Amino acid sequence: MQKSLIPDINPDPTDSEEIRRRGLIRILALGLLVLSLLALMTIIVFLFIYPEQWHDKEILLAIVSSIAATITSVVIYQINKYSSKTASLLLLLLFVTASIFSDTPEQLADGRSLFIFTIPIAISSLLLFPLASFIFAALSSIIIVFLAHSVPTTPNPVAIVGFFMLAIVSWLSASSLDRALRELRVINANLDQVVIERTQALAESLSRERIEAGRNQAILNCIADGVVVFDRKWNAILANPALKGMLDLPIELIVNKNFRDLIEHPRLSPRSRGLLYAMMEHDTQPPSFRVEWGRKTLSISAAQVYDHSKDGDTNLGTVTVFRDFTREAEVERLKSTFVAIVSHELRTPLNAILGYAEMFKESVYGPMNQKQVNMAERIMKNTQRLLGLINDLLDQAQMEAGKLTIQMAPMKPAELLENVHSVLDQSVQEKGLRLTSEIEDNLPEVINGDSARLQQILVNLVNNGVKFTDHGVLHVRLFCPYSGRWGIEVSDTGRGIPESELPYIFDTFRQVDGAATRVHGGFGLGLSIVKQLVNLMNGEVKVKSKVDRGSTFTVTLPLTVPEADMEKRRML
Repeated sequence: MQKSLIPDINPDPTDSEEIRRRGLIRILALGLLVLSLLALMTIIVFLFIYPEQWHDKEILLAIVSSIAATITSVVIYQINKYSSKTASLLLLLLFVTASIFSDTPEQLADGRSLFIFTIPIAISSLLLFPLASFIFAALSSIIIVFLAHSVPTTPNPVAIVGFFMLAIVSWLSASSLDRALRELRVINANLDQVVIERTQALAESLSRERIEAGRNQAILNCIADGVVVFDRKWNAILANPALKGMLDLPIELIVNKNFRDLIEHPRLSPRSRGLLYAMMEHDTQPPSFRVEWGRKTLSISAAQVYDHSKDGDTNLGTVTVFRDFTREAEVERLKSTFVAIVSHELRTPLNAILGYAEMFKESVYGPMNQKQVNMAERIMKNTQRLLGLINDLLDQAQMEAGKLTIQMAPMKPAELLENVHSVLDQSVQEKGLRLTSEIEDNLPEVINGDSARLQQILVNLVNNGVKFTDHGVLHVRLFCPYSGRWGIEVSDTGRGIPESELPYIFDTFRQVDGAATRVHGGFGLGLSIVKQLVNLMNGEVKVKSKVDRGSTFTVTLPLTVPEADMEKRRML
């Protein structure tokens, strides 16, 4: 690319002193060339208008000076390409020489052209070195004195003093500029070093990031479970190969697609589609849930990723893990089916045993002594206990299979308490405890609910209290905590539950106290069934407990009142 003949007035601070000087000389040489040509053209036009002035010595001197300046400026421009100092010296001498022949001695010594000698003084400190301005100030003073003696006239002392004052100013300016340029070069050198170091550090950091990204990608590809990474708008940005075999879909139909496209796939069951839409639209990431994908059962775990910065936690997206749960789900279904069949088959002979024991107790087949009556009562009691355990197993199997449903119908809360007392008063009294109950006035007399399942919840909670209470009172309270909800509260004065065990008491087959289990028996299904029944009723159950001070279980459920009873309440 061809370089411009006119350089930048502000040269690059990273250039050397030689390049800076060459740029200045180039500007001055070109300026002198332009001025010389303009002067020559002006003289030619003047002579064209006034041809009689051809014999004027001043006109001829001006023509010769213009031609000489033009030729000299071209020569200096060419020399500057090889040596800036030589070109600088020639340029300054040209100014001095041109100044001598630019006007008459009188005007140069003490007249209109005296200012011409200031030009080489001003620029010499920039072109050569700062002290050069004093050399040219002295040279200009000598020339003025010489011209003054040749006229003859008296030299102008004010002009000579002015030349040296200008030399001082030029020297100070050039020295400051030279110092500033040196400092700037040092700063630029330091900046260059910093840039090199930062560039090297960035290159090393990028190399580490690439290595780490490659390692993470290798780990992701080796994971047997399917992994999908979504951004904040639920667009899939990354997926591992395991997901392809799990969903039987090409990676291209997953990556760079929105999660809605996957949810709307025909292989996904309607119930599973609702779960995934709820997770996406409400930003809920449950620990794990299952979906039906064709003939497969997939377990899905999702977790949001946050950027923890000073400005707060920023949601970056969601990581979702798919696990093939088909075999485990089939085993669970088989287990539930087996438990249901066995429980159903066991109830028939146990009911027969219970019936025969009642017949023996009532002396249907002849008189019975007291010992035989006591034995019949023990048979009946243990048979009823076995029937209760089997019923719990059957309910658990039905809930796991999703076959247990809630039958809503009008019912009276007072009847719940009456039934609890009729069923449990005797066992409570046998243990030396008291069972009390109350209904708050703000609870409607008739509400909608499944009386059988609510009765089961109450009996299980009270039975649990009786099992772990050695002395004191069990209290049942039915109440309305706030509008649109009603609750069941069962409190006892028993042994309490350690705080570390509270998160697990509603798990299936989970019991806290092994000693109590050996004394009272049971599978640890009571509280688990309570929890699942409450969930089916769209309610929630909570527990508060302190060791040796008792426990309080609180169930809150949606409150709906039959239309007929609602009208009565409005009229009242």
